[in-house]
Amino acid sequence: MNGFLLVDKPKGITSFDVVKIARKSLGVRKIGHAGNLDPHATGLLILGIGKATRFIPFIMDLDKEYIATIKLGVLTDTLDVTGEVIDRKPVVSFHEEDLKNVLRNFLGEIEQVPPSFSAIRIKGQRLYDLAREGVFVTPKPKRVTIYNLEVLSVREDEIDLHVVCSKGTYIRALARDIGEKLGTYGIVKELRRTRIGPFPIEEAIKPEDITKDAVIPIDQGLRHLPSIVINDRATWHFKNGNPVGLNGILKRIGNPRTFQHVKVYDPAGKFLGIGLLKWDGVYPRRVLPQ
Repeated sequence: MNGFLLVDKPKGITSFDVVKIARKSLGVRKIGHAGNLDPHATGLLILGIGKATRFIPFIMDLDKEYIATIKLGVLTDTLDVTGEVIDRKPVVSFHEEDLKNVLRNFLGEIEQVPPSFSAIRIKGQRLYDLAREGVFVTPKPKRVTIYNLEVLSVREDEIDLHVVCSKGTYIRALARDIGEKLGTYGIVKELRRTRIGPFPIEEAIKPEDITKDAVIPIDQGLRHLPSIVINDRATWHFKNGNPVGLNGILKRIGNPRTFQHVKVYDPAGKFLGIGLLKWDGVYPRRVLPQ
């Protein structure tokens, strides 16, 4: 059984808990997820099943969409409502236009300091493991991109936001930084991931509904990539990890560009893997094991 699963993760369980549920439901050991969701968060989690795990990095790179509720005036060690309260600060009254002006500071490529409670590794140890032992490490800033920040509603000490961002963005860190710009603290109260790349939450199933019929083929899970079809001779070369020249390409689908990853198919329409299209041909990047 090889393919992808779109799961709507409920609140209160980890992403790995969903993986364990899928392993039990499908009877497959080799399962991984394409981007962690905190236990408190809900929403879209994409699982790779069997040979599809080889292609998870091509999904992890996709942009993501969230609906977030930010609680102002309180600071916790985890930067969400599950953590211990460290401090409180009054919330200065502001208008929605003031908030929109603040949010403009975060649009585009920004430097963001991830939370101390995160899955980042330092010398082989996860930061959240260190934090639980009382060792709080401040990670190095990382560059992320915020494509859209839309105000959905504003209350006295809460803000609802629609966020579209690049991979690696921490919404908890964004809440912290927005709160700071407003002269107070900010943490995540509620968080729901509603989209990953071309995959909307509406296509996801609940963990208890996981069956083999819900698994989509590997190439359908990579539908954001354009495709090429190669001839029989080129198929042999590609399957053995060798580049294929331009004369081996029969067809291009989805207007692939040079230096872009493409799905590669044989003349019969069988998915072979992912290649990098260059000016002189296509170079294997992930070949589907036969």
